[in-house]
Amino acid sequence: MYHQVAMDADEVYSYVETMQNAPLLHASGLHEDFRLLADFGGAVLAGQERENGQGYQFVTWIWDYDRTGVSHGHYYEDDFQSAKQDFAVRSGLIPRAQLFTPEELTELYRAAEHWFYEGPELDYKQQKAIQEARTKIEYTVPDLQSRLEQAQSQEPQMNL
Repeated sequence: MYHQVAMDADEVYSYVETMQNAPLLHASGLHEDFRLLADFGGAVLAGQERENGQGYQFVTWIWDYDRTGVSHGHYYEDDFQSAKQDFAVRSGLIPRAQLFTPEELTELYRAAEHWFYEGPELDYKQQKAIQEARTKIEYTVPDLQSRLEQAQSQEPQMNL
């Protein structure tokens, strides 16, 4: 829990500081003030502080053909990480095929755990690689433990 809180605090600090230093996004048709956080490959990442200090909203858009307006918004309430990931995909910086869903990561974690404890003898390099992958998944999927418990409860039980 401590590590999760520390990671969340770092993320909040990062996007609050970024928002404070970002210029206004100038695009026709926008009726609210959004800050331009990133612009690449025809995609835009923007954010705005909600009224009364109620957090932040982030959005990714696609520029129109003459780069005067934006459309096809994907909105993220207080989820800067997901907005950045969506921007990276929409802008072409990262192919969608390189990203794993939380469900895929959970199954990879389960498989790695099984291999680590039940599989054949591993050398040090293999053990280290599997443990590092498991640690990355633990930090990437915040509700991993509940997903693992749910998956285990759904497995058929063998009666001997």
